[in-house]
Amino acid sequence: MNQGKEQKDFFKTLNLYDAIAILAGAMIGSGIFIVSSHMAQEVNNTSLLLLVWLISGIMTIIGALSYGEFSASLPHAGGQYIYLKETWGKITGFLYGWSLFLVIQTGAIAAVAVAFAKFLGTLFPNISSSATLFYIYKLPVSSQQLIAIALIILLTFINVFGVKPASKIQNFISATNIIALAGIIFSGLFIGFNTEVLSLNISAPINITESNINIFSVIAIALVGGIFAFEGWNNLTFIAAEIRNTQKNLPLALIAGTGLVILLYLLTNIAYISVLSIDQVKSAQDGIIGAVFMESIFGYYGKVTISVIIIIAAFGCVNSTILSGARVLYAMAKDKLFFKHMSYLGKTSNTPENALYLQGLWSIILVISGTFSQLLDYLVFAALLFYTLTVGGLFIFRKKHPNLERPYKALGYPYLPIIYCVVSVFVKINLLIYKPMYTWPGFLIVLTGIPVYLFWQKLNKKSRLAL
Repeated sequence: MNQGKEQKDFFKTLNLYDAIAILAGAMIGSGIFIVSSHMAQEVNNTSLLLLVWLISGIMTIIGALSYGEFSASLPHAGGQYIYLKETWGKITGFLYGWSLFLVIQTGAIAAVAVAFAKFLGTLFPNISSSATLFYIYKLPVSSQQLIAIALIILLTFINVFGVKPASKIQNFISATNIIALAGIIFSGLFIGFNTEVLSLNISAPINITESNINIFSVIAIALVGGIFAFEGWNNLTFIAAEIRNTQKNLPLALIAGTGLVILLYLLTNIAYISVLSIDQVKSAQDGIIGAVFMESIFGYYGKVTISVIIIIAAFGCVNSTILSGARVLYAMAKDKLFFKHMSYLGKTSNTPENALYLQGLWSIILVISGTFSQLLDYLVFAALLFYTLTVGGLFIFRKKHPNLERPYKALGYPYLPIIYCVVSVFVKINLLIYKPMYTWPGFLIVLTGIPVYLFWQKLNKKSRLAL
């Protein structure tokens, strides 16, 4: 691994537009084109579907408002890891960083890279999960996996060269994504708009298919899909040290970027139900509602168009996720809670090169193993837990650091953070009751970080004694 020079600070090279583009790119992946179908299967009603998206958006913007105060007061690389460490202690921060490296960030990179390859396969049929090219330790590697691996390698090296080249790519892709979503919204509301379909969708009675579950629990379970379609907005906090005028631009980028994506997502779902019936939404092939939507308006060419849109969105999402995630490994290493070499910055690029290489390598291993999808299902609960701890930690943070400079204070404090925590705890309780197979394994994966944390602490103690 590269053993470049250790530096105190990153270069502040990113402006406000760069920050918003990186945030939007991390959020707009393949989720908006897929999760509505799965959510509709849970709620079985388009009005409830829109309500779930609205609540998910409200929770996301409350999270952004709360994180904004942290980011203005603690404008350091590592973002959420730093916030958790400062409020709940080192072990909580470490468990978050460990989970992020083990599955949350690397699993997202692997999953979206495979989604990129999957949709590229709709244009080039030779790219397929069934087209095995070779084996690695008896694990088959398909052409689809090979494309995903190539994408991870390409974007990792681009990010190694510097944050500015990666951000320029992100600026272009995020602008393209926003234009594409605007086009989908226009197509649904003006070209394919069907008054009768929309009327039937909105007026349909609420019909919960499972008799042993109430409507509030149904909404809570469906919220998971909505919340994690917005996943990635917190990634911007990881690169705080590289944003110009951080104390002003980072909170502003968090609020403006999440607000823009929330609006686009809500309008996209209104476009969906203005064209498709609830049954079409629920039964979308492979859950890809975006493809069914575009094909119903434009036929075969609509299906090809949506594939291109998802390919571009996935490319940007992988780039943004790779860029931000390595900064957490860097921050952990600076705190002597991870491999020392992860704290080195490149001599010329000023990027955490070693952290980028390690993150890329582990993401590739997850692609080859094929386990990333299941692991991400397990970690959904844990990731939501860390969100709750961070937002709820704002109360502790203010008490522990009453005299700390706060260029920005969370709007709606204390009421909005309380609402966020109450809703998220309700969601987690329902997941524990109704989706235990997706909750307890996530806990166990997070808990694997405890012996690792104790190991690092013991190692650090030995190092101090040696001195």
